[in-house]
Amino acid sequence: MSEDHPSLGHDCKEVLERAQVFLDGELLEESERLEIQEHLERCGPCYKRYGLEREVKVLIARLRGAQPCPRELRSRIQELIDRS
Repeated sequence: MSEDHPSLGHDCKEVLERAQVFLDGELLEESERLEIQEHLERCGPCYKRYGLEREVKVLIARLRGAQPCPRELRSRIQELIDRS
């Protein structure tokens, strides 16, 4: 597997897509998990992106059942997003 990390080439994109499937709780074959793990160990940018996605998933899971965002705050956030 080549390392196309500066621009997240085809191999990196494929590995990250399969890693996302794993993060979503879907089962992968042992050989696929090992291939993803080996790529992440070699490719710093993919490792960082995978780690960020994993942290976001954990945060979202932790926030389930938390107080919903007030409508006023949600509107303010949307305004800021629309401006950028």
